[in-house]
Amino acid sequence: MQAHQRRLIATIFALTLMVGVGTSTMPPALAAVQQHFGISPDVAGILLAVFTLPGLVLTPVLGYIADRIGRRVVVVSSLVIFTGAGAAALLAEHFGHLIVVRLVQGVGAASLGALNVALISDFFTGTERVRLLGFNHSVLSIGTALLPVVSGWLAALQWRLPFALPLVGILVAAAVLAWIPPVHHTSAPGEHGSSPSQPSTLPWRQLGLLLAISIVTYALLFGPFLNYVQERIRLLDPTAPKLYERIGVMVGLMSVATTIGALFVGRLAKRLSLAVLVQCACALYAAALVLFMLMPSYAFLVVPTIVFGLAQAINQPVVQSLVAALSPPERSGTILSLNRAAALVGQTAGPLIFGAVYRAGGVDAVFWVGAGLAVGCVVALRRFGGT
Repeated sequence: MQAHQRRLIATIFALTLMVGVGTSTMPPALAAVQQHFGISPDVAGILLAVFTLPGLVLTPVLGYIADRIGRRVVVVSSLVIFTGAGAAALLAEHFGHLIVVRLVQGVGAASLGALNVALISDFFTGTERVRLLGFNHSVLSIGTALLPVVSGWLAALQWRLPFALPLVGILVAAAVLAWIPPVHHTSAPGEHGSSPSQPSTLPWRQLGLLLAISIVTYALLFGPFLNYVQERIRLLDPTAPKLYERIGVMVGLMSVATTIGALFVGRLAKRLSLAVLVQCACALYAAALVLFMLMPSYAFLVVPTIVFGLAQAINQPVVQSLVAALSPPERSGTILSLNRAAALVGQTAGPLIFGAVYRAGGVDAVFWVGAGLAVGCVVALRRFGGT
């Protein structure tokens, strides 16, 4: 691999890490916000929801624009907004200020989780693209393993500091300008039909099922896991020291399990169909959420945390690879952005839906409902599969 390709890949992976900066840093940060402002977990969860809310509208729009004018303009503009909101976090005085900061951060992050994958698809094809998409997921998992720990340390120093981590985005923006060349796709007749850019030629049934899976599984990640495992930790040992760090370590452990598990997804794909692998992932989600309710102490939470991480290891790269394979090159930014928008629907709805479940039935109800949704995904895939 040539030096310019290594720089290109490193820049895309840095862009991927910025996606984690906006999300994986939150569990310790939310715990610090709860203590500082004296609010409940469901109220603090608003900070997760407002971050993903802009992406519901902007992600597909920005993907479409990136297909028309190029990736770099959209990516760099997004990173500048993301960085500016990180600086504003240092000035936040009230919970309402923090909500606005997170909303603006969400505007900046809206395109990043789709265009990083689109950039890999722009420059690499075939098995090399699949391999790099797997590495990209591992990079994200490594970041999400380390970022919660860093966030926990920062939250212990000052509650605002985790929300200022997007400041590093300005360095990534400079790397994008230096090392990612412009790419433009134009519509032309091809193997997808008389014109692959026509919506009628796209496999909407397969895409719709994959988008639905993305919605549910991201709701499980951002609802039960990222917002209520911390409450489970608190309830198991309310007097334990270093609560923020303990939360960060458990979230980081999930990401370590995801990173290691993702190394074996390629081997599993040689033995099982991708549709079966997604079913296995959803079954693992259900098992993990049930186990979170059954574990008697903090130490035993390691078991469901690892199981949840393995579900992530299988589900996310497989769904992402399927969506990329179904996307014609000149529409890849748009289609991959639709998948990212589906994930953002799950990220936004997860804290809100499970916040209502928490108020109605407590933390155990959150995990039971989550497990039920995961089982529902298995049933839907078995009945309507074919991806």
